[in-house]
Amino acid sequence: MKFLLSTTAALLALNTVQAQITITADDMPVHGDTLRYSTTTPTGAASWAADSGAARTWNYELIATGQGMEEYKYPGEVNPLLLGLPPLLPGISARYSYGTIIADSIPGLGLISSGITIKDLRNYYSKFTSPSCFVAEAFSATITGFALGTDYIQPDMLYHFPLSYGTMASNDFHLKFGAASAGSIEQKGTRYTRVDGWGNITTPYYTTPTPCIRVRSEIVEIDSVTFSGTTFGLPRTTVEYRWLVNGDHMPALFASAISVGGAELPTTVRYRDHYRPEFATSVSRVKSQNTSIAAYPTPAANGLVTLQLPDSWKTYVVEVYDMGGKLLQTYTNKKDLNLDALPAGNYMARITAGQEWGVVKIVR
Repeated sequence: MKFLLSTTAALLALNTVQAQITITADDMPVHGDTLRYSTTTPTGAASWAADSGAARTWNYELIATGQGMEEYKYPGEVNPLLLGLPPLLPGISARYSYGTIIADSIPGLGLISSGITIKDLRNYYSKFTSPSCFVAEAFSATITGFALGTDYIQPDMLYHFPLSYGTMASNDFHLKFGAASAGSIEQKGTRYTRVDGWGNITTPYYTTPTPCIRVRSEIVEIDSVTFSGTTFGLPRTTVEYRWLVNGDHMPALFASAISVGGAELPTTVRYRDHYRPEFATSVSRVKSQNTSIAAYPTPAANGLVTLQLPDSWKTYVVEVYDMGGKLLQTYTNKKDLNLDALPAGNYMARITAGQEWGVVKIVR
């Protein structure tokens, strides 16, 4: 009888670990949260895309390379000038939304040479009840020293609740911000979200297998920049993966990739973590994308291709991938690449310089 009870208890414990979970609004961040994460290299993360389905075991090799903090504040706590954010909907004011920084700056796009700077980009979130969802409804940035805030014209709904395996949703979003003297930036697109996996995750923070679901979001958008009366349209597709657990307000693991020709090239990987004193003097945030990178000639002449990079990039790493996300070549501080050893076809190069990165397609 003792053996039977022990066996039953073990089976119940196993069933609990393997049980599917449901994520609700209670599992989302709230005002005042300070949530720490560690960043790690995205090398090898391309294979994660296919790691979906039921009863999965997610246990990747995650080695911290830096740390950051998500701090959820009201706009007025970020800057008193943002207290006047207008209401998004009747009875709902963005000034009561809470948010965190999403990027340190927007580089390139001809803004650097103009003297215009766009820094401290923040999204502000709310939990709507009808329908139940978690949305980005307001945005702020510091443009050439002046704080500017605005509502989304159409909110970006990150999650529709409840979230469980197989849940699918899509929504359009629209954001436009800027100033008369600095031009404007507009983001318009569609977010497609699907819960594509459930199982257990193990990380340096969750040291024992912890039940979670995986949420995949594909964001298809056009970023338009208007400067000096000229508008530049920059289409892009981004894929985001979030492993969500109950009782925490931050994904256990987050990964993002830029989609080029149907292939996903990972750009960011971060995970929920404890404070790490070795990074106390070098807290890093998510790297910012630079869209001013180019490669020529196309196709490459005799296997040789030259990268056009920002003049400010003195130290950088170039990684050449195939369209399946496999790393093929690595260069350091080298703009002239020799791809003669690679077969004819399409490739992607990711260039990382400090807190900036960029991706360019190369035709061999």
